[in-house]
Amino acid sequence: MRLWSTQVLGAAVVALTGILAVAPSASARPAPSGAHVAYVTLNGKRVGPAFQGVGAISGGGGNSRLLVDYPPAEQQQILDYLFKPGYGADLQILKLEIGGDAYATDGSEVSVEQTKGNINCNAGYEFWLAKKAVALNPHLQLYGLQWNAPKWIGGSQGGWTQADIGYIIDWLSCAAQDGLTIKYIGGWNEHLPHGITPTIMQWFVNLRAQLNAHGFKNVQIAAVDSFAKVSKPGDISSFLAGHPAFRKAVSVLAYHNLCRYPATGNNCEVPLAARRSGKPIWESEIGALRETTGVPAMARSLINAFIQVKATGMIEWPLISSMPANLPEEDRGLVYAPQPWSGHYSVNQMTWVLAQTTQFTQPGWRHINGGSGSLGDGYGTYTSYESPSHNAWSLVTQTSQAPGSQTITVHVDSGLPTTAVHVRSTNLNSGKSGTWFFNRGTVHPSGGTFSYTLKPGFIYSFTTSSGQGKGSPKIPASKAIPLPYTATPDASNEPTDLGPQDGSFEYVGGNIVQTTAGQPVFWQNAVSTRFPYAVVGDNGWKNYTVKATITFSASGQSAGLISRFTHPKANGIAQQFYGYQLTVSTSGTWKLIKNTVGSKAKILETGNLPANSVQVNTPVTLTLAASGDTLTGTVNGTPIKSITDRTYTTGDAGISTGGWYPVQFNTLTVTR
Repeated sequence: MRLWSTQVLGAAVVALTGILAVAPSASARPAPSGAHVAYVTLNGKRVGPAFQGVGAISGGGGNSRLLVDYPPAEQQQILDYLFKPGYGADLQILKLEIGGDAYATDGSEVSVEQTKGNINCNAGYEFWLAKKAVALNPHLQLYGLQWNAPKWIGGSQGGWTQADIGYIIDWLSCAAQDGLTIKYIGGWNEHLPHGITPTIMQWFVNLRAQLNAHGFKNVQIAAVDSFAKVSKPGDISSFLAGHPAFRKAVSVLAYHNLCRYPATGNNCEVPLAARRSGKPIWESEIGALRETTGVPAMARSLINAFIQVKATGMIEWPLISSMPANLPEEDRGLVYAPQPWSGHYSVNQMTWVLAQTTQFTQPGWRHINGGSGSLGDGYGTYTSYESPSHNAWSLVTQTSQAPGSQTITVHVDSGLPTTAVHVRSTNLNSGKSGTWFFNRGTVHPSGGTFSYTLKPGFIYSFTTSSGQGKGSPKIPASKAIPLPYTATPDASNEPTDLGPQDGSFEYVGGNIVQTTAGQPVFWQNAVSTRFPYAVVGDNGWKNYTVKATITFSASGQSAGLISRFTHPKANGIAQQFYGYQLTVSTSGTWKLIKNTVGSKAKILETGNLPANSVQVNTPVTLTLAASGDTLTGTVNGTPIKSITDRTYTTGDAGISTGGWYPVQFNTLTVTR
């Protein structure tokens, strides 16, 4: 930052009195004696690093699962808020999970290639979402990343195999088939069980070669989608200089949570080697910031990540909270959309914090050298941007921890426009949507200079660009999911409103089938006790009966029903949740089970059915009724047991299989 002397600027500010035409909230008067004053110069000839965008992540779990089930009108409204330029979040990057059939927080996403060579480009909903997003913003940058992967990719190094590279190429080919251009591809999310080994470096080198060989030369590799090692050896940046092929393969240094976890936005760090590498630095995941407490931290992170570590790309997780009730990360994301049956949704404050940057910039704009820094004495920070043709500029500043109001005086010179400056702000500490992305009108500089009063606890954007806006469609009222519920196929070929938590449940031949083939290569918690299951529900489900007709494909299999499910902790342990299960196996054994987070499941009752009650390729109908503190199970209409247990009173319904094999659910209903 170029600091002007207080003596010189004091006279300049006084000279502005009565000359500037400003919005009512702007100040054209000198600051009162003792007030904090900050001075900023924007010099268009001091061109800094390229700004590469702000985005969000769909994935890292099934957090976008229910969006595909929304009524068309409300679905489009939500998409507009996320991707439409000059309307809402106006996202510039969309990071997509490459489905791997396994839990990745709040659920599982289906793979496009569950067995080698059997490719289904229509699997899941990520390509559907990407097409909708790109239709709204053709300049949107798409980024693909794995959390889990199908069993067939193999590997003792945690999935870093040549077969996995083939899987990524197949996924990219599916994207291309859908008319989607993927700009960035990662390796694995937070998946370095042995650190950065020669195997992993060679994997990226081989990936680069295969991308080139299969027509994806323009796809850039982002690595390694994990955490910066600032005070410990082994950071990716420390391997670049000594491994030229690895350095050449990697285009972007992609770090998670550079500004702490959960992010504070106060102290952002990368190793010195990263700064010296010449590679763009991204905060490729700003994760797990809650809608309330995380809002000021997000405002600080977006600005301070550039100031402190020169991060030029920032990606928030998650994009949206659109999933069944009673899952760990329901209170995060840019939009809450958990009710496709009602069409209700809410646009969160985090949307408008991101909009304070995205609606005032574009990827390819440049940071202005000397136009970023601290307002001083804890009053906040700021950063600035200019268009490639120097015909527009924007300045974004946050005062989230400021002790009081202050005056900022901005001088614009050397090739940047000194035309009218438009101002918007978001109150970071207010739950009132009317204070978010508030249009504060226009400031008219005099001689390229203007002053403005910044209140504490805000993020402000000043710009000479145009096109900013704030959508305001009518949103339907919230209501409980209607019962009875009957599973039917949706646009993702999954059961409407059903969220897979581990494994994959898709329609095959008109029936729901658990389609994951063998235990996947897991992102976290690679234990044999995990099993596929999926849930459906709303807050407040209490007394109901879940029913399914099940057909086993081979001996040695089991499957069942879930009742009063909740999974409140994001601990990576998919198989531990609160709730009840009724399971039956091909051996004729049934079990009533109580699941608990933090400990092994407890068998409440077990027994054996009459001989030949359960046979392979023969449907068997199960029900599990919860009424008050009584649980009753039936098999083929015959009660097997009623028990009393007062542990769980509400929660979702669901289905499960005992292993990673095909089991068919001919029907699935939930009734009162």
